[in-house]
Amino acid sequence: MKTFAFVTFGCKVNQYESQALRERFSSKGLAEVPAATGADLFVINTCTVTETATAEAQSTVRRLARRFPFAEITVTGCAADSHRPEFLGLPGVRRVAGHDEKGSLGDDPRLGAADTKPSIFDLSISRFDGHTRAFLKVEDGCDLNCSFCIIPKVRGTATSRPLERAGAEAERLAGNGHREIVLTGVHLGSFGKDLAGRSLLPDLVERLLQIRGLDRIRLSSLEANEISDPLIDLMASEPRFCPHLHLPLQSGSDAVLRRMRRRYNAAQFEAACGRVASRVPDPAFTTDIIVGFPGETDAEFGETLEFCRRIGFSRIHAFPYSRRRGTDAALLPDLPHRVKKERLHRLERLAGELTEAYARRFLGRGVEVLAESGGTGYTERYLKARTSAAPNTIVRLRVERVEHGEIHGTPA
Repeated sequence: MKTFAFVTFGCKVNQYESQALRERFSSKGLAEVPAATGADLFVINTCTVTETATAEAQSTVRRLARRFPFAEITVTGCAADSHRPEFLGLPGVRRVAGHDEKGSLGDDPRLGAADTKPSIFDLSISRFDGHTRAFLKVEDGCDLNCSFCIIPKVRGTATSRPLERAGAEAERLAGNGHREIVLTGVHLGSFGKDLAGRSLLPDLVERLLQIRGLDRIRLSSLEANEISDPLIDLMASEPRFCPHLHLPLQSGSDAVLRRMRRRYNAAQFEAACGRVASRVPDPAFTTDIIVGFPGETDAEFGETLEFCRRIGFSRIHAFPYSRRRGTDAALLPDLPHRVKKERLHRLERLAGELTEAYARRFLGRGVEVLAESGGTGYTERYLKARTSAAPNTIVRLRVERVEHGEIHGTPA
C-alpha cells in the first residue's frame, strides 16, 4: 500500500484543506504515515503571508528530498501560486498545485482520473484528526485588498459554500464526536454575499444551532465593521454561540490604518466592541496587530498601545511587519529591525498584562471548559484552563486562581 504524509503551514483554512485532502487520499487506498518516518508521497501545504513562511516551506521540501530521495513531493497552498517556478525547481517536487488545482489533488492520475475538474468547495471533511475542536471552512478568497496582504492575489475573490452544504458537513462533524465547530474562511464576514438569496453569517449560525450534539459554535475571525445586530442578538441569547470575537485590529493608529487600507478607523472599531459589550456579558475580544508597519512613528505605536488598553483585549497575536513582495506596502521604506523588535517586546508585555487582567474577572465564578489533550482546555471565552478531564469532555470549573493568563479551578 502506498503511503502519504502531510506538512501544513499557516492558517485554519490551510489546516482544514489538509484534512480534506487526507480524507480524499485515504479514500483512494493510500495510508497516512507521520512525515518524519518517510512516505511515498509528501504533500506540503504552504503559506505565503510572509516571505519567511514561504522560505520555511522551501526549506522543508529540500530537507525531505535529502532524507527521502525516492519520495514524490507535491506542493500546494498559497505559495504554490505566488512562487510556482521556485518550487518546481526544487529537488523531489513532482507537482505544484495552485489554488484552482487543489480540489483535484485526490484525483491525481496515479490514484484514478477525474471526470470533471472539481472546485475547492468539493473538498469536505467528516472529522478533524488530532483536534478536539473542528474547523469548518465556509468561505474562500477576499475582496479587501489591504496594502500588506497578497492573499487576494493567490486565492481570488470571496466565494461562499452554500449554507445547506455547510450545515450538512457540520452535522457529520458533530456526529463524529466534535462538540465545538469553529467557522472559518479567508474573509469570514463576507460569507453568503455571493449566494442566491444572500444567506449571511447569522443564518449559518442559526442553521448550526439546530444540530444535536453540537455544544459550541465559534467564529474564527471577523472584521469589526462586519459585526451585525443579528449576530449580536444570537450571541446574547444563545449560550452555545461562544461570546468570543477575534477582530483583527492591525493598528490602533488611524494614520497607519489608512496606509494599510483597512476599512475602519479606531473609533469605529471601538464602537463595534462597545455594541457587543452592551449586550453580551464579559465578551472576549482577541486580535492581531502588526508592529513596525512602514512609516509607523513612535507616537503612532503609542496610539496602538493605548487603544489596546482601552479595549482590554483578552489575547493579542502580535507580530512584526514582514515585507511581502507583490504587495503595495512592499514599495514603502521599511523600518529597522531593532525598532520592530523593541516595539514587539513592548506590545507582548502589554498583551500578557491584559490577558491576566481579563482572566481575573472570572475569579470565584464558574466557567465551562472543553478539555483537550495535555491537561488543558479552553473556556467558552477562549481562556486557557488547566483540567484533568478526559479530552473532548466539557467540565464546569470554579475559578480559584490565575497564573500567567491560565485559569485553575475545581469542579463546580
